[in-house]
Amino acid sequence: MRTFAPLTDGDHPVPSNLLDALVDALGAPGHWVLIGATARDLALILGRVSLPRRATNDVDIAIAAHDALDFDTRLATLGEPTRAWQRRRLLGQQVDVVPYGDLERDGDVVIHDSRLDVLGCAEAAAHADHIRLPSGKLLPVAPLELIAVLKLIAFAGRQPAQTKDADDLLTVLRAASEGIYGDETWDDELALAATEYDHQLAGANRLGRRGISCFSPDRANRVLRMATQMQPVLRLAWRGAHHELLEAWLTGLGRGGRPDADQATPR
Repeated sequence: MRTFAPLTDGDHPVPSNLLDALVDALGAPGHWVLIGATARDLALILGRVSLPRRATNDVDIAIAAHDALDFDTRLATLGEPTRAWQRRRLLGQQVDVVPYGDLERDGDVVIHDSRLDVLGCAEAAAHADHIRLPSGKLLPVAPLELIAVLKLIAFAGRQPAQTKDADDLLTVLRAASEGIYGDETWDDELALAATEYDHQLAGANRLGRRGISCFSPDRANRVLRMATQMQPVLRLAWRGAHHELLEAWLTGLGRGGRPDADQATPR
């Protein structure tokens, strides 16, 4: 977990009053987390990564709930309802909300006649980066290594109809060797040695190793199975390019559980 310094006016991918309103409604970090494109943008902005980002107007969050009633009760604290059961409108902005927690069964949630794969949401909340808003409030945001896993899971659920999550995953893997994340990679001897000291590949390898270390063994195995299944599909989505970057990330994911892998230690 990292705590970032306060955002400046130019650092906001969405209005700052919306982020304040989310914290006001949902409380301190621990039981909810910002995910999706806004989390991706914040991770890149505060990591001082200048890679192009896919434009979006959505705000996605995940909140912990004991059951469907508990989720609906918490959802009702967020702005106004819309036609979609998991979508609210807050200060004129669309907010999509994903449930996780006690109502999960093997990483899935069945709620309101919908089945959602929420694997990674609990881990993102437990290992969230904290961003101090100009108001002084702390905003929990999925860290870069778990944004990568969440993008993998989203791509698996939407392909072949949509490939935007594959594009986002590629951006995240490239970001792992840029800015602050690139500086951290130079200090990671395991990742550098695993990739013959190729800095870009080491960043992706480190991202995978740190990401999988956030999961329990059973949940990590599910992530690994999904990554193996999606490997050829990702290659197609990336038109055969960046295969070494993908391999480096997958190798890092595969390090989970090994005694020489760091287990979510502070960065």
